[in-house]
Amino acid sequence: MNLATFALRQRTFVLFFTVLCVIAGLYAYFDLGKLEDPTFTVKTAAVVTLYPGASAEEVEQLVTDKVETRLQEMGSLWKLRSLSQPGLSTVMVDLKESVSSEALPQQWDLLRRKINDVSLDLPPQAQLSLVMDEFSEVYGMLFAVYGDDLSMAELKQHAKTLQRQLNTVDGIKKVALHGVVEQEINLVLPPERLAASGLTLADVVTQLNSHNLNVDGGGFDMDTRRIRIAQSGRFESVAELENLMLKSSLGELGHGLVRLGDIADIQLEEQRPALNRSRYNGHKAVVLAVSPTEGINVVSLGEGLNQVLAQFESTLPLGANVGVVAFQPDEVDKSINNFVSNLLQSLAIVVGVLLIFMGWRSAAIVGISLLLSILLTLIYMNLTGVDLQRVSLGAFILALGMLVDNAIVITDLVQAKLRQGLDRFEAAQQSVAEMAWPLLGATVIAILGTTPTLFSQTDAAEFSLSVVQVIASSLLLSWLVAMTITPLMCWAFLKAGKAEDATPGAVAQQFTSVLRWSVQNPKKTLAGLLPLLALALFALPFIKVNFIPTSDRAMVFLDYWAPNGGRIEQTADDIAKIEQWLAERPEVRNFASFIGAGAPRFSVTVEPEGRDSAYGQILINTHDFDAIASLVKDGDAWLAQHFPDAEPRFRSLKLATKDKFSVEARFSGPDPQVLKALSAQAEAIMKAQPNARYVRNDWRQESPLLVPILNPEQARLAGITRFDVARTLQLAADGLPLGQLRQGDSLVPIKLRSDHTDMAHLEALPVRALLSPVSLPLGQVVDRFEVQGEQSLIWRRDRVRTITAQADVRNATPAEVRNAIAADIEAIPLPPGYQFQWGGEYYDEKRAVDDILKQTPKALLLMFIVLMAMFSAYRQPLIIFGTVPLAMIGVIGGLGLFGKPFGFMAIVGVISLSGMIIKNGIVLMDQIELERRQGKPLDDAIVDATLNRTMAISMAALTTALGMIPLLTDQLFDQMAAAIIGGLVVASVLSLLIMPALYRLLFSPSAQQTQPELHHA
Repeated sequence: MNLATFALRQRTFVLFFTVLCVIAGLYAYFDLGKLEDPTFTVKTAAVVTLYPGASAEEVEQLVTDKVETRLQEMGSLWKLRSLSQPGLSTVMVDLKESVSSEALPQQWDLLRRKINDVSLDLPPQAQLSLVMDEFSEVYGMLFAVYGDDLSMAELKQHAKTLQRQLNTVDGIKKVALHGVVEQEINLVLPPERLAASGLTLADVVTQLNSHNLNVDGGGFDMDTRRIRIAQSGRFESVAELENLMLKSSLGELGHGLVRLGDIADIQLEEQRPALNRSRYNGHKAVVLAVSPTEGINVVSLGEGLNQVLAQFESTLPLGANVGVVAFQPDEVDKSINNFVSNLLQSLAIVVGVLLIFMGWRSAAIVGISLLLSILLTLIYMNLTGVDLQRVSLGAFILALGMLVDNAIVITDLVQAKLRQGLDRFEAAQQSVAEMAWPLLGATVIAILGTTPTLFSQTDAAEFSLSVVQVIASSLLLSWLVAMTITPLMCWAFLKAGKAEDATPGAVAQQFTSVLRWSVQNPKKTLAGLLPLLALALFALPFIKVNFIPTSDRAMVFLDYWAPNGGRIEQTADDIAKIEQWLAERPEVRNFASFIGAGAPRFSVTVEPEGRDSAYGQILINTHDFDAIASLVKDGDAWLAQHFPDAEPRFRSLKLATKDKFSVEARFSGPDPQVLKALSAQAEAIMKAQPNARYVRNDWRQESPLLVPILNPEQARLAGITRFDVARTLQLAADGLPLGQLRQGDSLVPIKLRSDHTDMAHLEALPVRALLSPVSLPLGQVVDRFEVQGEQSLIWRRDRVRTITAQADVRNATPAEVRNAIAADIEAIPLPPGYQFQWGGEYYDEKRAVDDILKQTPKALLLMFIVLMAMFSAYRQPLIIFGTVPLAMIGVIGGLGLFGKPFGFMAIVGVISLSGMIIKNGIVLMDQIELERRQGKPLDDAIVDATLNRTMAISMAALTTALGMIPLLTDQLFDQMAAAIIGGLVVASVLSLLIMPALYRLLFSPSAQQTQPELHHA
C-alpha cells in the first residue's frame, strides 16, 4: 500500500492528524526561540597574566613566550595570537573549528591545566594567569544608569539594585556592570610629620598590615552548642583607619603611641587612574550588560525587562535616569516582522503564479500543501531547538518555491490522468505510485545541494547552518505532504473533465517545434551554448566580490585611539568633545561611550577591545540605517580637523565575520624595527589607494617612558637602592598598595601616596631607605630623568612577532581595494627570516570559500550515488549532471542584472542551485524513461516526455525564482537570491532543450546502446 492509498482509505485519521499538526505548528511559531541573528560558537579563550613593572619586551620574553610554548602542546589548538604590553600579557587561544561546542568545556579544562603547569616557570613577580573562556557570551541588552548630579558610588549602588532586579527575570543568564570607577583610600604621609613621629615608612606599612588581617577567632563550646567568635581584623571605615594607634619611640600619646590620622591625610576618593569609564549621551554612567539564556524567546523576554525597568526608574532619585543603549528584543521583533512580511509576500507571489498557470483548484491544493509543509517545519524546529532568526527565516523564503515542487508534480500528474479517463481515486493512487520514489530521490538531491555548508566548519558556515536545517527538513516534510495530503485534496477537489483544455496553444506549438529541432540536431543545439558561455565568462570580471555584508542595524560605532600612551583622563576629554558633536547631529538617536576599554560583546561578530587608556569607543544609535552614511562622512571630516593626531574609525556591524579591518597585510619576523619599516611601506601603498581609509598598523606609536639615571656612587653613600628609588616614584605616581578596607559588599583598596605628584619636580621627591626615618631629595642620587620611547604593543601570531598594516574601504568592496594594491604590497622585498600574509576579509573569505568548495565534491558524489541508485546506469546521471553548468550563465546574469556582488552566500546559493537543477532533471529523466518503457520511438519519447513535464518544471522554477524576489532587498540573502533567480530560470529553460539533446546524442542508434535499466516505482 502506497502512502496515497493509506491517506485515501484513512481519510478521517489523516484529516484529524492534519488539524492536529496545524494547531501544533501555530503553537510552535509562538513558542520558538526568537533571535536577531543565529548564534555560533566562539572557540576562543584568553589567558591574561599581570607582570607589574615589566616592559612589553620583558613581558613577551618572560611570560607570553612561556605561556605560548605550553599551550602549543594542545592538539586542538588552531592558532595563537598574543599581545605583550608593559606589565600585561594577553594570549588569545583559538581552537580548531573541528572542535564541537560540546567538547569545549573539556578543552578549556585542559587549557587551565596547561596554565597551572606553566605558572611555576613564570617570574616571581608575575601574578597567577587568568583564563577567560566566556567569549561566546553575548550581551544583547545594554542599559545605562546615568546622572551627572550623582557620585559614582551612588550610580554604582543604583546599578547594583537594578542588577539584582534584572537577575530575577526568567530567561536572564548574566548581568554584568561596566564603567564603574571604583573607590580607593589614599593615605598621604608628609615627610616632616613622619620624621616628627619617629616612625619609618617601613614601620607604618608593617603596622598597618598587622592591624588589617582577617583572623579566625575560633569558637567556644557552650553546653550543647558552639558559638563562633567574630573576626575583628579588617578595617571597616575611614574613621577606624584614622584612629589607628601606631607604636613609636617618640610618640607623646600613650607612651609611644601615634594616631595615624595625626601624621597622615586620609581620603576616600575615586580610583586614579581609573581603569575604564562609561557615559550615556555625555552623562556619567554605569552600564549594565544583560545576556539571555540560550533558546529563549527574546521578544517575550523584552516585555519582562521593560516592566522591571519601568518599576526601577520610578524609584530613582531626582537627577538619576535609565537609558537604553542596545535592546535586542526590539531588533529581533523588527527583524522577524520584516522577514514574516517578506515570507507573506513570497507566499502571495507563489500562490499568484499557481492561480495564473494552474487554475484556482490546483492553486488551492498546492497552496494548502505549502502551508502544511511550513507548519510541520515549525514543529520540527521547535523540537530540535532551531530558533527563528534572520537566517532561518531567510531559509524559509529560499525554500518556499521548492516546497511546492512535489505538490505541483503530483497535482499536474493527477490532472493528466483524469484527462485520460481514470477516476479520482485511481488517478491519485497511480500518480503517487509512479512519482513517490523519483520525487523522494529528487528531494534528497535538492537537500544534498545544501550539505557543503553542513560539512564546513568555518564561522561563516556555522552562521548559515540553519539554512541547511530549515531547507532539509522542510523539503522532506513537503514530500511527505505531497504523498499524503496532496493526493487526498486532489481526490476531493479535482473533477474529471474539468481540467484545462489539452489542445496546445501557439506558444506550446512553437516550443514543440524548437524542441523537435533540438532533438533532431543535438550537436548544433549543444554548439549553440558556446556563445552564451563565452558571454558569461566575459561578464564575470565585471561582477563585484564581497564576502559578507554589513548588518542593516541602525547602529554604527566609533573606535577612537588617542596617541599611544595617552592618559585616560585625556581620552575622556576627547570623547566628551566628540559626544558634543554627536548630540547636535539630527541623525543620532542616542549614544553610549566606553573609555579605557571596548563595550561588552553586544554582538557575536564584535570582539571587544582590550584595556587601553588611550582608547575609547562610542556606540551610536541612529534613527534609521540610511542615516549612517552621511553621519560617517561628516564625522570623518570633523575628526580629522579636530583630532589630527588621533586614529578614529567608524564601523558598522558585520555578519558572520570578526575581522578587525577589511584589508590587512601581515608581516612576521624577529626585529621590531624591520617589521615597522615593512608595515610603513604597505601603509604608504594603502594610503595611495583613494578607496582605502583609516590606514594604520596595530603596533601603533611608541609610548613615552620615564627613565631615572641613577648616580651609583651617591646612592651608595646615602644607602639608597634602586628599589628605594622605584618605591619613591611609585608613591608619587600610582601609589603603593597597603591593603583593603571593607565597605558593604566591596573591598576598597588602601594606597600609600606621596604628597609630591608633580612630574616637573621629581628631583624634589623625598627618598629614604626602607628602615630609615631620614629622607633626602631624589635629585641627590639621580643625575637626571630621560623621556624615551618604548614599544608598548608587541603582537605575535603563532609565537612569531607580527605587525599588521590595516585599512578599511569606502565606495568599494574590500576585494576591489585589495586587488588594486595586492601587486605592489606583495612586491615589497622581504629580508631573510620574514614572511608576508594577507589578513582581513580576504583571509576569512579564503578560509570559508576554500573549505566549502572542499566539501562540495562530497555533496556532488552523494548526488551522483543517489542518481545511480535511481537509474541503475551511468548515462542518465551524466546527462542530468551535464545541465548543472548551465546555471552559471544565469548566475552571472542574475548578479549583474540586480547589481549584487558575488560572495559567500552567493556561493552557498550556487551549490544549492545544483541540487534544484538536478531535481528538475530527475523529473524529466524519469518521464523520458517511462515513455520509452511504453514502447515509443526514441525521438517521440524524448519530445512527449519533455512536453509532459514542461509545466511541472517551469512552475517549480518560476515559483522558486519569483518567491525569492523579496530577498533581493535583504542585506544577507540578496546575493544568494540574485544568483538563484538568474541561475534557476536560465538553467531550467535551457535544460528543457539541452537535456533532451544530450539524451538523443547518448542514446541515438549511432551511439553504443545499452538497454536502460530503469527504476520502477
